[in-house]
Amino acid sequence: MPLGTWGGVAVKVVRAFALAIIGTIVVAACGSTLAYAPIIDDSVAVQPVATPTATPTPIPAPSPAPLYSKLRIFVASESTDQVWVLDGRPGEPYALVGKIAVGKLPHQLGVSPDGKWVAVNNRMGNTTSVIDPLSMKEVVRLMVGKQPHGITWSPDGKTLFVGHEHDTYIARFEAGTWKSLPPLMVGVPQHVLTIAPSRPNELWFTLTNTSQADVLRVYDLDTNKITQIKVSDVHDAYFTPDQSEVWSSSSGFLDKPSDRMVIYDPVTKTVKKEIHLPGTYPFHTEKVDQDGVFFMADKSLMVISDHLGPGLLWVDWKERRVLSETKLGQQPFHTTYDPEGDRLLTTTNVDGMVNVIDVKTHAVTQKIPVPKAHGIGAVPIGGP
Repeated sequence: MPLGTWGGVAVKVVRAFALAIIGTIVVAACGSTLAYAPIIDDSVAVQPVATPTATPTPIPAPSPAPLYSKLRIFVASESTDQVWVLDGRPGEPYALVGKIAVGKLPHQLGVSPDGKWVAVNNRMGNTTSVIDPLSMKEVVRLMVGKQPHGITWSPDGKTLFVGHEHDTYIARFEAGTWKSLPPLMVGVPQHVLTIAPSRPNELWFTLTNTSQADVLRVYDLDTNKITQIKVSDVHDAYFTPDQSEVWSSSSGFLDKPSDRMVIYDPVTKTVKKEIHLPGTYPFHTEKVDQDGVFFMADKSLMVISDHLGPGLLWVDWKERRVLSETKLGQQPFHTTYDPEGDRLLTTTNVDGMVNVIDVKTHAVTQKIPVPKAHGIGAVPIGGP
C-alpha cells in the first residue's frame, strides 16, 4: 500500500477512537449528579487560621530574704544590775536566753546604729557598760561622771555620748578602742540626749538639776557652739519619724503628770507650737541612734509611752492628735521595733514586763517578765 494511503487510514483510526472516547464521557456525565464549584467573593479576604499562643506560666516573685535569723533584745533590769537578753525568730515568740552582769542600776540603754555594740548607763554606779551583742558579754566598763543618764551614738556609729544628771559635761568615747575623747563642756547637768542622721553634727540635750532657763539646748559638734532654745519645763526631746520636727515632753516627774508637748523647728531652733494631749502623760518614743537599728515604715505615726494611761500612744504627729492607745502596765518607758514580725516591744517598769505589740492591730501579743525593765534595744543576729 502506498505511503499516502497508510497515512489516510491512520488519521481515520485516530478520529474514530477519539469520538468513541468523547461519547463515553458524555454518557458517563449524563448518568451522574452535577457538582458546582462554590462562588468566591474576591472582596472578602481569606482569614488565616490563628495559631494558639502558649500562655507563659507565671513565675512568682521570690520572697525577700529575712533581715536576720533572729532579733536579739537587750533590756536594762534596774533591780538586778543586769541586762536581760531575749531572742525571737521572725514572727515567733520571744524567749529569755541570757543575763549579763553590769553596774549598779542599769537604766538608759543605747544600740549603735550598725548593731555592733550595746551600751547601758549604770545610773548609780557612775559607769557605762559596753556589751558585745553576739557573745552577750560585757567587753568594757567605762568610767564616766556622776549619775549617767542620757545616752546616744553618732549616726556613723563611731562615737558614744554619755550625759550626766550630776555633772556639767557630756562624755565621749571612740567605738571599738573605747578611748576617752575630749568631753563636751556644756556647763550644766543633762537629762537626755538626742541626735538624728539628718543633722549628724547636732547633739540635742535637755537640762536637769539646774535653775538655768532655756532647758533645751543644741551642741554643734563642728563649731563647739551651744544654741539655747527659749523654752521651759522639758523632760525628753526627740525627732519625728521623718526628722522634720523635734517634740519635747514635759515634767518628767512620776508624780507630776503633764499633757503638754512643745514642737520645734530643728533648722531655726525655735518653738513652732505648744500642744496638749488631754488625759495623757507623754514620756518617751523610739529614738534613732539609741533604741535599735529598725524603725516603723509608716512615718506618719509616732508612738509615745504614756504614764497616765498607762500605755503606748499612737500619735498622728502631723495632725497633732492621738489616734489610739494600747493599754500596758504601770510606768511604760522605752520602745524598740521588730520589722520581720512588725512588732513593737515596750518596757513597763512597775510590773516588770517587756510588752510585745502587734503594729497592725495595736494589741499586746506577748509579755515577757523582766524585773524593773527600763531601757531596751534590738540587734539583728545572723542571716537567713
